[in-house]
Amino acid sequence: MTAVAQRFVSGPASPLEGVHSDAWQSFAKVLEVQPVGAISASGGLGAFDIRPRRLVELGYATNLRRFDGRQFCDFVAPWTQARFLTDPFAQHAVLSKSMQAYYDALRRGEIVKPKGMTMSGALAVLHVGGRGALAGWPKLFDNTRALFEAAQGVF
Repeated sequence: MTAVAQRFVSGPASPLEGVHSDAWQSFAKVLEVQPVGAISASGGLGAFDIRPRRLVELGYATNLRRFDGRQFCDFVAPWTQARFLTDPFAQHAVLSKSMQAYYDALRRGEIVKPKGMTMSGALAVLHVGGRGALAGWPKLFDNTRALFEAAQGVF
């Protein structure tokens, strides 16, 4: 994880029912791990390092593929990778939609949160590694663990 020089512009309200806007903003700031226009070594896009797999799951992209340990996808029109990487508001909207879907699945019991893990900690693990990472708890990659530790207890 790298430090980000500038604060990401986040939305005014929490997309998560029962989570105060201040807590949501703190959580989003934790997930902001690189500059808006960056692509991580694993293929994650934008300030929140949103993985192509998640973009496909949410309907923003298709054609998920891997090459040399990196994920790639094709954005669905009207989106393009270049447009996504220059639009912090779009990145925040995708993060909000992703976290809301995971949050709702956790609250319905479709995804089981490990004992002792807060909702924000679970969402951070899901953000980085999806359901497989949460199911593999407590075994996590170092970058997933670092993000989990930063997010644990935010809400």
